[in-house]
Amino acid sequence: MTRAQVKQKKMSGFGVSTATTAIVRTLDPDAPLRENASIHSEDAEFDRALFRHVFGLLQSGDYEAAQQVCETTGNYTITAAMNGMVEYRDPVLDGVVLNPEETIARGTKRKALWRRMCLRLARAPQADKYERAIYGLLCGDLDSVLFVSESWEAHLLAYVQHLAASEIETYLGSNDRINLASQELLAFPQSQASTISDILNVLSRSPSPIVRAQSEHPLRHIQGGIITNVVAKIMQDARQKLESVRDEIEDSNILMDDSYLLRFLAHLALFLKSIGVDAGGNEDAVAVLKFYVEDLAICDKGHLAPLYVAQLPEEAAIEAYSFLLADISDPKKRAEQFALADKFDLDILNTLRRTIQRVFDEHEDEYPAIESHTELDLTNESPADQQLSNSLLWFVDARMWDDVVDSANALYLRFLLSGKVKSAENLHAQLANSQLYDVLNDFEEQVDYSMAEIEDAHFPGTKSRAEFRQYEGLILGVGLIRMWDAVYTEKVLDGDRAWRLKAKDVIDRVKPALVDLICGWMTGGFEADKVDAIHRLRVLYIPYLLLELHRVLQQGQAVHKSYPKDALEMVNLVASEELGIYKLLLEGERLDEYLVDIASVSLVVGADSQNGIWRV
Repeated sequence: MTRAQVKQKKMSGFGVSTATTAIVRTLDPDAPLRENASIHSEDAEFDRALFRHVFGLLQSGDYEAAQQVCETTGNYTITAAMNGMVEYRDPVLDGVVLNPEETIARGTKRKALWRRMCLRLARAPQADKYERAIYGLLCGDLDSVLFVSESWEAHLLAYVQHLAASEIETYLGSNDRINLASQELLAFPQSQASTISDILNVLSRSPSPIVRAQSEHPLRHIQGGIITNVVAKIMQDARQKLESVRDEIEDSNILMDDSYLLRFLAHLALFLKSIGVDAGGNEDAVAVLKFYVEDLAICDKGHLAPLYVAQLPEEAAIEAYSFLLADISDPKKRAEQFALADKFDLDILNTLRRTIQRVFDEHEDEYPAIESHTELDLTNESPADQQLSNSLLWFVDARMWDDVVDSANALYLRFLLSGKVKSAENLHAQLANSQLYDVLNDFEEQVDYSMAEIEDAHFPGTKSRAEFRQYEGLILGVGLIRMWDAVYTEKVLDGDRAWRLKAKDVIDRVKPALVDLICGWMTGGFEADKVDAIHRLRVLYIPYLLLELHRVLQQGQAVHKSYPKDALEMVNLVASEELGIYKLLLEGERLDEYLVDIASVSLVVGADSQNGIWRV
């Protein structure tokens, strides 16, 4: 459009007029500035869009693309100005050949003069604001660039380039390379900020509300810390914020609420480590990475965690990885973690030990020891009980049989001391469905294993196996009692021969099993630190088994009248000083209850005997 109007003016005789007109009279690039005129509005809009695009390319550092755009669109003035950025070098004088194809000198010798040319163009009022900004960006002018910049990053770049240009000017002047006092030389504005820290402070007080707000964003603080080389302080502050939430000093903070910040810091620590740059105190960087692994676990991204765990020191890796594994109960996810641990060469055995210990510690306060048999829970299992039982499956999957047995013993003890009989039963059922019992049975049948084979196969020790079998016996005994209760509920009033045969079979299984438990359950061979706890178990469960057996035998009268007599004859076992069962009844405050049972059985037996309860 501008070309058409210029041609029309020339044809009508106006092209030679010296009067000032709205449209330029010639089409060379300098015409608008020289003639103090403008181009057609449509061309001006096109140029503005082009200048804005080139300015954006220069801001992003893509100088080659910017130069290519200018050459393609015929903006050779800007192309020439950009060439002025090339530092002067002469392969002959410098004695250094950077490119074998370059054999002649190239670049700009008079950079100070070039800088002032760009500065004058950046201040030309007739030029488009983005064209001025292009020249301002090239020479380090501040005002022309800030005028079209809106973001914190754009302002930071403008201030940094202005500071660099100002420092160069000062250096050249102090070394008599240019005369800064000359009236002929356009004065280059000096930067009011002398350091990057000064610039960051200026941005935080920027007149632009957008820039001020962006300055307060945590990512900008982190960026500023990286630029000013205070990464150590960033990591230290991040660790303190994360630990304050973990330790419940505060409910939440920006790092916990916006996980992308934690992700950024974790990857920053890894990147700096990879290039050999100290990210501050190693403990702080490790702590941040550990928190990130925990965050992955919380966000159900556990499949990513082993990659980061592998970057941690051994002890920290075990601690962080165990946090993730503690909440995994799905068999497929366990298998996935085993594969990932193998891929990244993680210490899975010690990690699993820490995992189970973590779960045990987490729920420790939820299992106070009961004071009375009335608190025995034969029906309920809590989510914590389930998590504890499920955690042992890590050991099962890893075939760490010694750890399975030791941990199962500890869990049985915890459940039974707190009266959680049902939970102990479910633990037994879970382990019974695994390979554990096959391994134990096979091991106990063999007597010629070497110590090396025992250690390699993670076989449990003799005392651990003995204790484990004792818990197994109790659970099987409780199961037999439940079996009898189920059969007894099927009893019909008039009796039924088939039912009596079935019931007799169950009683004949219940009686010897419970008698063996009553006489010999948990009677010795335990570690000194377990003696008191084991004794407490005997006080709780031997009377329970005895009274339950009495009940079964009394109810067995519906099957055969000899069973109540068997219950009565148990008095001899209870009174035995060697067995000390009566002492357990007394200590458990169940002796009176037992004596009432004996009296009741005596009446039943006496009614069925010509000689009463005494035989002559």
